[in-house]
Amino acid sequence: MDIIMMLTYAALAIAAFKIFRLPVTKWSVTTTALGGAFLMAWIYISMAYFHPYTPYAKIYFQTSPISAEVKGKVVKVFVKTNQPLKKGDPLFQIDPVPFQATVDQLKAELVLAEKRLKETTKLIKMQAGRGYDLERYQADIDSIKAQLIKANFNLESTTIRAPADGHVTQSRVREGIMAGAFRISSLMTYVIKEKPYYIAAFRPNATQNIKVGAEAEVIFISVPGKTFKAKVVKLWDDIAEGQLVPIGMKMISFSGKLPPGRIPVQIELIDDISQYYIPGGSAFGVCVYSEHLKFLGDLREIFLHMFSWQNIISFDEKEN
Repeated sequence: MDIIMMLTYAALAIAAFKIFRLPVTKWSVTTTALGGAFLMAWIYISMAYFHPYTPYAKIYFQTSPISAEVKGKVVKVFVKTNQPLKKGDPLFQIDPVPFQATVDQLKAELVLAEKRLKETTKLIKMQAGRGYDLERYQADIDSIKAQLIKANFNLESTTIRAPADGHVTQSRVREGIMAGAFRISSLMTYVIKEKPYYIAAFRPNATQNIKVGAEAEVIFISVPGKTFKAKVVKLWDDIAEGQLVPIGMKMISFSGKLPPGRIPVQIELIDDISQYYIPGGSAFGVCVYSEHLKFLGDLREIFLHMFSWQNIISFDEKEN
């Protein structure tokens, strides 16, 4: 953006010499050059402070790792990636046969234990039984009921269901694989259907003029030549660089925490972008306008529109 400002000033200066026939002397050229340098520096610094811009912004979305609560072989996969789903829809199923067998076995044991309890109760009434047997059979019934609750839970857990409205974006589940054996990684990555988070990272000195509700504009690399209206909805009070976490038996360390980081600012788009293909995780640029030096805000808006046209030409980043 600074290149655009310098080129604009150079064009105006050349036009002034050509149109108004200003004498080309060492004093006029020097004054124009130095005046332009001071003017460009003041405009650039003022715009950066009062109407900050950052190219470091990204669309974030909430995901939920999907794993199996029980161990077994996958016998059925119900969904495909990017298929719209409702909360509770089945995703895949683990072979329920061994879990159903456990439930049936416990139900049979419960019937038998309840029968013995009734028989023992009758014997005690006839003074032909022992109170110990009555207590033991009652304890057996309580234990079997508790095991049956767990067995039914495991049986229901053989069908893994969607935790919320959304879709599966990545799936490592195939029929025949073993699920629930390891919890190192998830079997599916589930994207929850909700508004994405538009987070911009500004330099600390620029955040003094960023207020909640402030007007903002967004440019996307994938949509050259267009800007979109937005507003600031949140400024973070805490950032990850300042988090102190004890690791194992080690003391809390300040190492690596001192360099200042960028401040995350959440914005909300006002304009509709549904007609454009802008996937979650896309990068974009954000400019926030303050109440100070509004004429520079207008100039920043013009430059932002000009800058957005540069996205027509895109170059791949160099590999590390």
